[in-house]
Amino acid sequence: MKTIIITGASRGIGLATAKKFLAEGWKVIGTYLNTPTPVEHPNLISIKYEQGDSQSIASAVEEIKKIAPIIDTLVNNAGVVLDLHETTADIEKIRKTFDVNLFGLIDFTEKLLPFISRDGHIINVDSNYGAFSTPIDDETSSAYRISKAALNMYTRTLAFRTKDAEIIVSSLDPGWVKTDMGNAGATEEYGSPDREPEQPAEEIYNLVTNVKESGYFWKFGKKREW
Repeated sequence: MKTIIITGASRGIGLATAKKFLAEGWKVIGTYLNTPTPVEHPNLISIKYEQGDSQSIASAVEEIKKIAPIIDTLVNNAGVVLDLHETTADIEKIRKTFDVNLFGLIDFTEKLLPFISRDGHIINVDSNYGAFSTPIDDETSSAYRISKAALNMYTRTLAFRTKDAEIIVSSLDPGWVKTDMGNAGATEEYGSPDREPEQPAEEIYNLVTNVKESGYFWKFGKKREW
């Protein structure tokens, strides 16, 4: 049985992804911040985890090592947006956002890297907001945008570093999804999210099972521009 780790698996895209992989016969280790993954399944293990806290990261990694000495897939889904509708670059919010969306994610990934199998896959859930190829459509969310752009560069550098180990690394733009974060971004001008969490979950599964190219940015099953 293959093993996948999904951060932020208690709701939204993470929860939908956990359900998808469980249905396909995988062992799922899902992390949560406050409420455990609301699914009962013999192949699901929930671990409390705060991505912005180094001690929590170390503790979660030690627990995972005992449960799964070999990891087939890591989906870095957990993240925050603290300045969604704000038009200023608040340095404290930028620091806090980077602690979760970048520094904590990197710390967690690097600690687990020795346990990821050959032909394993790391997927970083990113955003259209992290793409340089997309024109800036408004002046909001500086911290979130910058953190996601940096995460894309981590995907590219990690893909280069892991090519000899044949570990595939991908960024995924899930589109505008009906999650707590996505719904909070709805406005009269731009409308509301148009995708269900199950859609990117299916795309994550297809990436893991079908894609053998490393270091790319994916959206709706196709490569997209950085």
